[in-house]
Amino acid sequence: MNIKNAGIAVGVALGIVIPLGVAAGAVLFVAEQSPLESASPLAPLVGTIESAQRDNQVNVSIGVEAADAVAPVTAADGIITTLGIGLGSEATTGTRLMDVDARGVVAYEADAPLFRDIVRGINGADVTSAQKFLTQTGFPAGIADGKAGAATVKAIKAFNLAYGYGKNNPVLSLASLVWVGTGPATVNEMSVHLGDQVAPGTALFKTGSVLAAITVAEPPGTLASGDWVLTVGGVTVPYEPGSSRITDSDSVAAIAATLGTATEGVGTLQLVTPITVASVPSSAVVTDSAGRICIFASAESSPIPVEPTGGSLGTIDLDPSLVGQPLLFNPREVRKDLTCG
Repeated sequence: MNIKNAGIAVGVALGIVIPLGVAAGAVLFVAEQSPLESASPLAPLVGTIESAQRDNQVNVSIGVEAADAVAPVTAADGIITTLGIGLGSEATTGTRLMDVDARGVVAYEADAPLFRDIVRGINGADVTSAQKFLTQTGFPAGIADGKAGAATVKAIKAFNLAYGYGKNNPVLSLASLVWVGTGPATVNEMSVHLGDQVAPGTALFKTGSVLAAITVAEPPGTLASGDWVLTVGGVTVPYEPGSSRITDSDSVAAIAATLGTATEGVGTLQLVTPITVASVPSSAVVTDSAGRICIFASAESSPIPVEPTGGSLGTIDLDPSLVGQPLLFNPREVRKDLTCG
């Protein structure tokens, strides 16, 4: 019994040893073959450069900028015989705010208020503002070139006739106009009433604080030429690269509405029309010791100098003229010479 048990034990022992020996042999064989396999030459991988569309999306921080309350003043002198505004009214270019001694006083928007009467022969930014005002209110003043010439004077005479300042009057008087700021002004508090006496410098009304602009934290140097838009919460509006702000009143109001009570948020800038680029795997692009960048058409070809224009994880964007050309995808594995000179 002891001898038999001993034989079984030996047999079991042999049964365990033999499979392990085979396994060990297999492992040893693979280990011995791996260096041979890794030493075998790799074949060049050559394909064609493909095109891709890029809208250059970039996320940006935005903010709501409010303007302080303003109190537009008149340069007119006399009695208010007609009042055309009240609480909640909006004063914008062309709004007839009131009549003073039966002559109309009209609102205008501009970057800055006029500082003098506009007469023939004067030049300046104030003349440009007056020309734009006249044209916008139905009195064509020609090209807004800042030069008060014949077309401007003709428009002034037509305006004066329409608002009670006499026939053939060639002077656009400050008394006929009221600057309400750079955008529409909403009346929050009236300062004058029908029948009141006004004089130059009299405030007509006060506005509340209003939305002035949407600020955009544009990353410097990241926006290419072209037409761009800003999208915030489903609202998309035009954006001028480099401006860092949006001032169009409708656009400002629409974006502010998406933010609700928040004064800060996040938006996305992108090109209106995507651009076409040549897109290649980053493995195909070589930078040599001199800092030159190139690609290769084959394992034996000369280097093709390139200048990356962008890219993403695993790809690099190049000039679209390269689309359709052959490309070596694995230059580091099949070429000895990786210089771009």
